[in-house]
Order: sequence, then structure tokens, then C-alpha cells
Amino acid sequence: MSKHNTRKWVALSLLLAMLSLPACTSATVNSTLTSGTPSKDSAETDASLRALDASAQVEPRIEGLDPVLENDALRLYISKATAEIAVVDKISGNIWRSNPDSSEDKLASPYLKGKLSSQISFVYLTKSGQNKDYDSYNNSVKFNQFEIKQADNGVTVTYQFGDPQKGLESIPQKINKERFEERLLKRLEDPADQEQLKVRYKLNEEQGIYERREIPKAVVKKLLAIFEKAEYTEEDFAIDNGEGDGGGAAEESVKPKFSAAIEYTLDGRDLIASVDTSTITEDTPPYRIHSISLLENFGAAGQKDDGYLFLPDGSGTLIRFNTGNIQAQPILIPIYGEDSSIYVNEKFNTLEPNRLPVFGMKKNDAAFLAIIEQGEALAKLSADISGRLHEFNTIAAQFIILPKDEVRLSNNEIMHKTPKETYKGNLKIRYSLLSGDEADYSGMAASYRTYLEKADGLSKLKAEGDAPFYMELVGSIPKKKNMLGFPYEALVPLTNLKEAEQLVDQLHGKQIQNIRLSYKGWFNEGLNHTIASNIDMDNVIGSKGDWKRLAEKLQKSGGGFYPDAAFQLIYQNSGKFSPSKDSAQYISRRYAKIYEFDRAAYFRHNELLSHFLLTPRKLSSTVSGFLSDFKKLNPGAISLRDLGSELHSDFRRNAEVTREDAKRIVTDQLEAISEMSPSIMVNGGNAYVLPYVSHILNIPQKSNEYQLAGESIPFNQMVLHGYIEYAGKAYNMADEQDIRESVLRSLETGSNVYFSWFYEEPSVLKDTRFSYLYSNDYEQWFDEAVDAYGEVNAVLRQVRGQSMIKHEKLAERTYKTVYESGLTVYVNYSDSVVQTDGVTIEAHDYIVKGG
Repeated sequence: MSKHNTRKWVALSLLLAMLSLPACTSATVNSTLTSGTPSKDSAETDASLRALDASAQVEPRIEGLDPVLENDALRLYISKATAEIAVVDKISGNIWRSNPDSSEDKLASPYLKGKLSSQISFVYLTKSGQNKDYDSYNNSVKFNQFEIKQADNGVTVTYQFGDPQKGLESIPQKINKERFEERLLKRLEDPADQEQLKVRYKLNEEQGIYERREIPKAVVKKLLAIFEKAEYTEEDFAIDNGEGDGGGAAEESVKPKFSAAIEYTLDGRDLIASVDTSTITEDTPPYRIHSISLLENFGAAGQKDDGYLFLPDGSGTLIRFNTGNIQAQPILIPIYGEDSSIYVNEKFNTLEPNRLPVFGMKKNDAAFLAIIEQGEALAKLSADISGRLHEFNTIAAQFIILPKDEVRLSNNEIMHKTPKETYKGNLKIRYSLLSGDEADYSGMAASYRTYLEKADGLSKLKAEGDAPFYMELVGSIPKKKNMLGFPYEALVPLTNLKEAEQLVDQLHGKQIQNIRLSYKGWFNEGLNHTIASNIDMDNVIGSKGDWKRLAEKLQKSGGGFYPDAAFQLIYQNSGKFSPSKDSAQYISRRYAKIYEFDRAAYFRHNELLSHFLLTPRKLSSTVSGFLSDFKKLNPGAISLRDLGSELHSDFRRNAEVTREDAKRIVTDQLEAISEMSPSIMVNGGNAYVLPYVSHILNIPQKSNEYQLAGESIPFNQMVLHGYIEYAGKAYNMADEQDIRESVLRSLETGSNVYFSWFYEEPSVLKDTRFSYLYSNDYEQWFDEAVDAYGEVNAVLRQVRGQSMIKHEKLAERTYKTVYESGLTVYVNYSDSVVQTDGVTIEAHDYIVKGG
């Protein structure tokens, strides 16, 4: 079954031998295991799933929690007093809890201890756009405002949030003079009560209204008791609340009230937790929920635990427990990078985005990998170590269901704006529980790889032939020229099709056959082309005959020709693009125009427009128009500059598109493109494109090395190797500009060789916006590229179509990578010889063993 068209999951049942492993917190329980079959969009169908009565005679018993659900692999427990859950792995005996025991925590305040006991929390916005927060313990469980419902296939906990006790919001802001005197004062027999009421209100004689004064918190209960004595009802409050400005001021004093529900179920060795945001109620306008955090304390590790947190930051990163590095900031990073439709005025650095919607934890001899199955385009991942606010190391997902943005009205005045609609859909996280030898980041990668095979139909590559050599060439660019004193702009070629063919011939002459050529700047006015809704081939690059000859030569030698196009990034306000109709909009309703940033001072260059953002609503018609013209040129392959990396909303009024909506639109277009051009190359490689692509360039090679998390791991590569061919940043565009470093990186991470070039003399770049391409002159790099490819291909051709089953740090800057055939690559980046694992590795060198 083709991975490009597979949408349906395939049921897989495996019978595993009963194991006996040390339990984390309980005795070992033996059982046969039926593996789960993940399904992103439909209900789970684990045939072994069954409900349990609280009185069921099962082991282990967990104090304060009752068994409610089990399958062949796991058992779910829940507390009827706190809604806390626990999951027992029946194979290993490990117990994973939604909340830690914080009773002995010496750092946490009582309020924070309550937050540590919560299963769901959220940030809501006040009328002025300020952030306030609620959590399920402090604002629901503490008031016994929750309900647990058990069914055959799951358990649902519904929380009512908000203090049930009356407060200042129940005391009217203004009362008509006649009603104040007749309805209140005359009904109070005690003169002291009458006097107290008069003290708390002042008469506005001009309007004939009693207005509430500032009331201290200590007096609120006393005043409420006086209103109760006067038999003041909710109907009375509604009448008085309508006086004056319609009660707008009273809204700010109302205690916000919301309700939300978490549903739990089991699927093989996975716990699944989900929230349907369409069922959330917001009972107290204007308060609206901005973000939701789900099971943010799941598996929280204490100061005596050993292990690490895993984040998919860049290529992947680890945060060791209890490092004491509390001077470093906690981490909060978005899945798929920042939403470009959220306005940014300053940019302090360019970060590698998270490409995969996962996170995890290794805790002693157990681990979990959390996969965000639904709502991941709205998610941010948070992680922190113990010692800052409390004694626990935590990692979780937060979902932004109502984005907000600042609109500056003047130098001193800022208004907060939000979209009209809150996201209505499911937020779902699958926790895959790991134990034994699989309880580390290599096991997490294997777990996610298996998930992608089942859920997305990812399949193995053919294990034959040389590794690909990725060559990116730039065709044409616009250049400023002058005729008789009049400036104008014309296209000039950097690499025409015949020159591209000459480069291919030169590489063939060096025995490099599997060349994958990404060709940029070939239509609609060059590299930064106009909207790709049609194709007007640039004359300066050559003829259609040249095009066909180049494509056929590459295909016959085992490579491929990948014409490049950008669909979401619109570089020119010309052609068939109209910003007023076709551009995405910021929350402020301005067009989404992305400018270049000054790398030294971080500010926007408002005179250097980079691109507009196409509204996702126009993507389908744009791609359709392109494909209609592309039929005549189609070499069976295509390079998509932005569809594998860019994902943005559109906040246009009455036509809003969330990032989740945009993700579905992009995948629909990828499916249409793959039907015409089955071999697709993308940049970045966001998870939702994986079922459709054959090649990924610019896959992250390292993490962003945050202060809290400085240890990079090749998690993305461990997931994809043997399934999708990939390369990191072009060798000649890498930060270190060191070919040896790039070769070692390729060997450690299984990444193929990639160079970005042009053919003409570099002087042609003068008086253009493309000075950043100066280092792309192919003659400077050709010999080094040939040598680098020979070295890397000699190793990687042996493991094509093989999974990377283990990665390990052996010493400082020294790593070990193991493939399923047993071939092992040792890489030493350091300046000195390293002896480890029975091998001696010279400085800046590598060793290959086994296979």
C-alpha cells in the first residue's frame, strides 16, 4: 500500500511473551498484551477493553484510587475524591500517576500544591485582555464541583470551575434610589444594617442612583448577609444590574465560571486523554479561555528520581532531572514553529522549530512518549526542572484555543484583540508507556516510528543502491539594471538548464549517480516568484527541450529532477495576487506581511519586505492552477519550498482559519500533488507531511541548545531513517562552514550530503537582494563535495532502508549510532583521541563496525 495514499490505520495484534520486570512502585503483574492500533480521527477500538467495578479484586491496590478500566496491557485507576488517575502497566508493574504527592514539598506554596494536584488547567482572558488562570484542583475539586462517569470504553471527568460562594460580583454596582430605599432599607429592621448599607453606597442625586463605593474584601461577606436579610433575590440583582451602563462594570467583578471535561481510555499499551473544546462552557462573559493544559503533571519526577525530559526541539533535546540550573528559563516552545499570522515586532534569533508533535520522559527504569494526535498545530510544549517553584520535573502540552495579539493605539495605550471564534475540536494526547530496554529516547523514537507505520502508513525504503546526493541550484534572479539613465529590473540566470546539465555530467564523471536536483527560480520571475497559480517559464533559463533532456538524464541515472515552487509565501505583490483578497490577516486585521529582521539589533526592516502570507483559503485554487500548467513539464517529481514547514492561521473577520484548519488544507493539497508527482521533496518536514513525501531537506540537525536543555539528540532522524530520505542544512550553508564537521554530522545522524550552488560567476549577485548566495559558487565546493559524498555514501549505502535503533552519547562530543543490521558508527567531534566502548576514535574522526 502506497504511503502517499494510505489514510486508514491497519489493525495489528501481537502476542508478547510474559515478562517479569521490577516494578516502579508495585509488585509485578503478568499478562498477555494486545498492542494498540492508533487512530487519529476515529474512536479507539481495543477489543480487550473492559470496564471495572470499584470493588473488583485486582492487584495492585492503589490507596485512595479505584480500578475503573483495563485491557490486556494496562489498568486505569481513578480517585473519587480528587479525580487523580493512575495507570498500571500490567507487564512491568510500573505505575504512572497524573499527579505527584506534593505533601512533603518544601518549596511549593499551598496554591502550587493545588496546581500539582490538577489534571487540567487553563488561562482565561479578562475583558481588558489580561491573563488569569484556573486549575482543576484549586477551582473545582476543592469545591467538590466535579463528576466522574464511567462507560465500557472510557471514563469522563467533568469539572465545574469557579468559586461557588457568592462574592463582590453578587453585590449590585448601582441601584435606583427608589428601589434602594423601598426594596432594601425598609426591609432591614436593624438600624446598624441600614447604616452599613448607606456607608457602602453613595447617592448620585443628579441621576437618582445609589452607586457602590470601593468595598474591602473583609466587608463583602457582611454586606452579602445584609442583602440576604432583605430577601434580595437574583431577579432583583438582574433588575438593578441593568441600570446605568448595563452592568458592564459589574462584569469585571464577576467570578468566572466554566466547565470542561477530560475523557480517558486505553488502547494497547497507551493511555489516551482528550478534551472536546466544543463542549466547554464559558458561563460568565466576557471571560474567554485562551489556553488549556492537559495532564501537565503526568509522571512528574521528584528529586530522588533519575532520568530526563525529552522535547522535539529542533532535532531533539534532553533535559536532565534535578540539575539545579534554575537560572535558566523554563522552556515553552510551539509545535511546528510560531504562527506567522501572529504579529512580531522584534526577533532575537532564528530558531529551529519543533517538527514532531511529541514529548516524553525517562523516569528511572520506565519511560513514556506522548503523541499529540489532535490539536497539535495549536500546541506549545512546556518543560521545567525541580527547584524553581516546587520539587518536581515536569513536561506537558498547552493548547492555544483562542490566540490573542496586541494592537498599539498610541505610545501609551495597547489594546488586546482576539479572533471572533474559539477553536472547536478535539485535543488528544496518547501516552505510550515504555519499560525495560525500550525505556530511553531510542525506545521513544522506535515507538513513534511504529505509530507512524500504523497511523500514517509510513513504509520502508528499498535497501539498494547509493545514497542520494542532494544538489540545489538557483535558476534565475531579478537584477537591477540601467538603460540611458533609467533604472529597471530584469531576470538574469545564475544556472540555466544547460549549465545544470553540465554540472550533472561532471558529477556523473565522479561516479555520483543518484543525484536529486532541486531547481529554484525557473518560473514567474525568478527565485522569489509571483503567486504560483499559473506557470510562466522564465526564458533566461532555457527551453522546454533543455528541461526535458535534463529531467530524463537524471531519471536514467537513478536520480530525479525536482522543480521548486512556493505556494504559501508570496514574494511579490503582482501577478494574480491581491493582498486585500488573498493575503492572510493578523488578529489586528492588517495584511500578514513578513519583513526581514536586522540580525544585530533584532528589529524589523520595514522597507525590506520578505513575503506576504497566502490565506489558506486560497491554497486549493492556487495549487490547482499550478498543477494544470505543470502537466506539460511534470518530471514525476516536485520540490515544495514551504508546504513542509510553513503553517499559519488567517484571522480575517468572518472567514477565520485556525492552524488546525490550515493543516488539513495543506495535507489535502499534498495528496493532490502526490497524485501527479509521486516523488515529493520538502523543507523542514512537519509531521503532517510525512505520509506524502520522499525527501526532506533542511531537517534539523541539532536542537536550539537552550540553557536549560543543552543536549541535542537526532530524534527526528531516528524516527525517519529507512523510511524517508533526508539531509540537514546544505554543507556550504552550515553555520560552521566546516566540511569535516558536516561529514561527521551526516554519519552520526544518517543524513545525506547536500549542497546549494549556482553556476555563474558570483559577481552577478551585485545589485541584487541575494548577496547571501555568495558562498554558493559551485567551483569553490565541487571537489570537497565529491570527496564528502564518497566518504558518507560508503557508510550510508550500507544502511539504506534500515531503522536507526540506538543512539547514545559515549563521552563529551562522542556518539554511537546503531542500525538494525548491527552496523555501528562511532563519531568523535572532539580535538582529542577518545577510547570508549572497546574502540579508539581519533580526533575529528569516525569508526564503522559490524553490519
